[in-house]
Amino acid sequence: MNQYYDVSKLSIGQQVGVEVDPYVLNYPLSDDKSVWVADQGGQSFVLRFYRSERGDVNQFLSIARRHAKLKHPAITRSYPPFYSNLWVFSIYNLCGGERLFSYLGKYPDGASLNIVLSIFDPIAKALDQVHQHGYIHGHLDLSSVHVVNGAGILTGFGTHSWLDKITDQDMDGRFIPPEYTKRNPNISVSSDHYMFMRLLIASLVGESWLDNGKLNNLPDHVETLDQATWKKIKGWARPAERYRPKSLVEVMRLLRANLFVNSSKANSDAPPPPRNKKPVALYAGAGLGLVTVTAIAATLLWPTPPPANTTTENTPKVTAESRFDGLPQVLEEDLNDGGKAPKVEKIAPATFQMGDINGAGDENESPVHEVNIPKGFYFSKNEVTFAQYDRFVAATGRPAPPDNGWGRGSRPVINVSWYDAKAYANWLSEQTGSEYRLPTEIEWEYSARAGSPTAYWYGNEVQPGYSVCDSCGSQWDGVSTAPVGSQASNPLGIFDMHGNVAEWVEDCYHENYAGAPSTNQVWLSDQCDGRVLRGGSWFDVPTVGRSATRYRAEPTLRASNWGFRIVRLISP
Repeated sequence: MNQYYDVSKLSIGQQVGVEVDPYVLNYPLSDDKSVWVADQGGQSFVLRFYRSERGDVNQFLSIARRHAKLKHPAITRSYPPFYSNLWVFSIYNLCGGERLFSYLGKYPDGASLNIVLSIFDPIAKALDQVHQHGYIHGHLDLSSVHVVNGAGILTGFGTHSWLDKITDQDMDGRFIPPEYTKRNPNISVSSDHYMFMRLLIASLVGESWLDNGKLNNLPDHVETLDQATWKKIKGWARPAERYRPKSLVEVMRLLRANLFVNSSKANSDAPPPPRNKKPVALYAGAGLGLVTVTAIAATLLWPTPPPANTTTENTPKVTAESRFDGLPQVLEEDLNDGGKAPKVEKIAPATFQMGDINGAGDENESPVHEVNIPKGFYFSKNEVTFAQYDRFVAATGRPAPPDNGWGRGSRPVINVSWYDAKAYANWLSEQTGSEYRLPTEIEWEYSARAGSPTAYWYGNEVQPGYSVCDSCGSQWDGVSTAPVGSQASNPLGIFDMHGNVAEWVEDCYHENYAGAPSTNQVWLSDQCDGRVLRGGSWFDVPTVGRSATRYRAEPTLRASNWGFRIVRLISP
């Protein structure tokens, strides 16, 4: 019996497959480290590693090879699996869209019907077509559906079919069909139909319904649907297999007939008016666990009418903005091992002009474009230091990067690759239970500008006391890094955005901003052969440290003038 590599020991930056053209592990997608995003030849893929305790290897390989023949525009592409005495994994394309879980977070009381149709029409057509050829997805939930330009895309098609049993460790337990809990579970077309209907209903009435998930807890009516349609939708979602729909396209046709039942609702992206409901449990987001909705959260999601003889004129209205305002301005989370995460500063939602506003930059800073940051985030006040990174090294056994003889402690960590930075952010997430990652280019530039339209946050020319670069006027110029926070902070309370060390960000490098996202998100690409560095360094001339300057580097490379900082996400 082969002894395949223990997936629990996989780590960010590790090479898997063959030596000549290996896959380089980027970050894990599952808690058990069996599913990873990996890079190969400038492209990003998802790798799913075989686990001997979960099923038969021949079944794993047979299903993976069969699904490599499956091609549909609404399904991410699969490839033949990799098999050796050490490595066994399936391979499929990475989808750069937004997970349905995140997308529906914008509509806590349900999305408008035109949005629901845009998401589910391509999914319904895809499933009906491939079901005719014996293909079954098998684990439809809020994470296996992504939204790209408003349309739904299915990811990880059939990758759970080899498992002896699918549990809530493999997918969102709120979507698991009843037949999966039997001693001899049966994955069928009917199973996909059951999960599809639950996804559809959650989109129509709000994802929070799933926390209880029983049909008798659904509202009596939905404004965008006539009563007969709503009754039929609920009937198709009953647990028994005999009630499930025979065709998902027919389900969508029925919904589309209701598109103009309430034209003002159907043509609006705003959530429907709140309905009276009892408080329920609310998933706060990745890494933050399950929390109970308090009176405040209940007011935000489903307000109840005020009691008789009372007035609400002077009662403060709880909004997303007020909840954001109530968060601490500066956060320094505890680590499980007794230390502290890097100190982070709260950054509010905003809209700003991104790129070469001053007309003094390179072509890769154009065109200038407006970007919306709809959700606030926490941005690290300083670059990650040696002291912080060395704690991570001691805990994980990774090699310690050299300090070039300049000292460690409060100096920014240097000689780290993009993969090293990703590994550190992933470790912070594990240690705190919150979600940390590298900044997006959008988050980085907005935090650097701090509301300024100038080359640097303090003006168009460098001044002593503000930056560390070659000829910026500090004692470290062109010599070495400086201890973090040695220069003045910008109006957002962020230090060293212009110089000291250039900083890795999350995004793939693009030659210019043509087709760049207009809202805050990681900008990926099919051919991601480079990542982005921002901010200039002690070694660079001043212009490299401008707010808009961006340049490319291979993610495996390390340098004595490259470091990074992190972002801590805020749950919905």
